[in-house]
Amino acid sequence: MRISFLWALLLLTSAPSSMAIVERHDRDDGQYLKLGARFDAVGEVEPDGSGTLVASRWVLTAAHVAAGRGGATAVKFGERRYRVKRAVLHPLGTAARDRPPEVDLALLELETPVDGIAPLEIYRSHDEAGRTAFIVGWGDYGKGGTALTHTDHRRRAATNQVSDAGPRRLFFSFDAPPAGTDLEGVCGPGDSGGPALLESGGRVLVAGVSSAADGPPGNYGLTDIFVRVSAYADWIDKTIHASGAEPKAQP
Repeated sequence: MRISFLWALLLLTSAPSSMAIVERHDRDDGQYLKLGARFDAVGEVEPDGSGTLVASRWVLTAAHVAAGRGGATAVKFGERRYRVKRAVLHPLGTAARDRPPEVDLALLELETPVDGIAPLEIYRSHDEAGRTAFIVGWGDYGKGGTALTHTDHRRRAATNQVSDAGPRRLFFSFDAPPAGTDLEGVCGPGDSGGPALLESGGRVLVAGVSSAADGPPGNYGLTDIFVRVSAYADWIDKTIHASGAEPKAQP
């Protein structure tokens, strides 16, 4: 079922009642940490959020992460912090107070290139529906149906199937076992701006950016909402290209 954006969305870093990386209650947290360790191009955006390195000095994140809480100041990859030079919000990435932006997407330009980490390419095809994605973030964590634990600043990843793909957004349902994927999960506070990643031809590509959810924390059955990156590939390319950096194109 297509979910209208004209609802009372819970922005994932706007209130403590919104979702985090919530895991299946019958799986060990260590499995989610191990999966998260694969994705070193997903950094922790300070003061509160996540983002993905898509060019040597550019991080793709959510507009409400880039502009909220005084604005993004730095992105941490491994043990290194990279200061944010500027944030570029999508032209529809601003909104009135307490309302989500129509296009919750932004790029952070870093003062210096990120060393030792390969940027991820963006997903440009339009066949996301039904595919299984990796959802990655640095936020609070916990089990489905239980209270969450405040972030320990470690990267976790879950898997989830794209239940629907709209013109601008991707939707994921948090299914209770035995339904769902083996490491089913959804995003939340501190995970906003983090990616939904798809594998294609042996590569990992950024298909979505975590934006919002439609339910309280930890509840099976809620819907996780991501900006659909393939719908904004041209804007991402033009923004990075204008800085003199050439984004990688998917063959």
